[in-house]
Amino acid sequence: MAFTKAAVEELSALHGEPEWLRARRLDAFGVFEGMSLPDTRRNEDWKQVDRKALNLEAYAAFQQPNGLAPAGTLENVGATLRQRGTSPAVASIAPDLARRGVILMPLAAAASAYPELVQRYLFSAVKPERDKFAALHAALFSGGSFLYVPDGVTVEQPLVSQFWSGGPGAAVLPHSLVVAGKGSRFQFVDQFLSSDRQEATLASGSSEVFLEEGAEVGYVALQHWSIKTWQFANQRFHLGRDARLRMVDVALGAHLARLRVEAILEGPGSSADMKGLFFGTGEQAFDFRTLQDHVGPHTTSDLLFKGALRDQAKSVYVGVVRVEAAARGSSSNQANRNLLLSEKAKATSEPILEILNNDILRCSHGATVGPVDPEHLFYLESRGIPHPVAERMLVQGFLGEVLDRIPVPLVRDAVEQELAARIE
Repeated sequence: MAFTKAAVEELSALHGEPEWLRARRLDAFGVFEGMSLPDTRRNEDWKQVDRKALNLEAYAAFQQPNGLAPAGTLENVGATLRQRGTSPAVASIAPDLARRGVILMPLAAAASAYPELVQRYLFSAVKPERDKFAALHAALFSGGSFLYVPDGVTVEQPLVSQFWSGGPGAAVLPHSLVVAGKGSRFQFVDQFLSSDRQEATLASGSSEVFLEEGAEVGYVALQHWSIKTWQFANQRFHLGRDARLRMVDVALGAHLARLRVEAILEGPGSSADMKGLFFGTGEQAFDFRTLQDHVGPHTTSDLLFKGALRDQAKSVYVGVVRVEAAARGSSSNQANRNLLLSEKAKATSEPILEILNNDILRCSHGATVGPVDPEHLFYLESRGIPHPVAERMLVQGFLGEVLDRIPVPLVRDAVEQELAARIE
């Protein structure tokens, strides 16, 4: 079924959603119908995005349920949620976490089970009016997770959501909604995967993460869509007073992967540590847009996005640090590092500072684009290490700073193996 009002109503009925959510979907579809695709010639934010080969009409709005998520077990985790397209989810949560009020469940089910919580937060951060892809997502999102950790609750083991695309030829529109209560502490791993590495899909996902006062959250997003996927995704984090965010983005899949990551430091004393890792091969293209928005006073942010590119792969990074007028005594750092492992690989980086007050501690940015350091290579080779091995060691070390931040060993090992295969 194409992207139509009837598809919105059918999907809402399939999930058995409450009327308030159906109404929100229909409102978003109205926004979608009234918007054009971003103009890549005139819209500065989209000028470097090559979407000429993208045809929205080639994709179905969603697929009917067609099988559960692949079987598997993760050890030493507090809760897991496994989903495949619109099929029923498989969820498990440690009994002690459930007793303490921790919730990890499909977002569609949470809309009925916990309407007050979901209504309050859903689409309040990533709004349908952002662009046509965001509106499409809000109208036809399917799958994704709702995570809620109550005030004062500490979860020692990671919480994990794994979402697989439902098959070729369909839109894949998962939504993650995460709410961290006051003083809560936890780590959440959000995985997005394709069952078939060659399936053609359109992925437009959103993650909305809210940190209440004093919350400490580790958030890891791993994107490994098929090589024929077009991805347009948004992540937006809202931080309350003294909240602490440590987030990692890992991008490995898709033909074109465009990701917007925004940390809104509203509460005084809040801080965000933002890391990114990507590795492109073949003709993959990555487009990252980041925002470190210092709204409240005495806020801190530190961003580092690292990537390696080989063959004809390319990347674009545009990062904005904004220090608002009320953000006195704030500090921010932004860095983008790119390794080019072939002559045809290409990376561009554009750091932007928007400082609206003079009372800041620090505001810095930097970017590098280039091959593996020849002096480092020479040092290793002079000690008898063959050139391919030396290069592999240096690339692994370059990416390891971000890779080591993934808290689930099985997930980290899988990423490490994929990176090793691409380095060879």
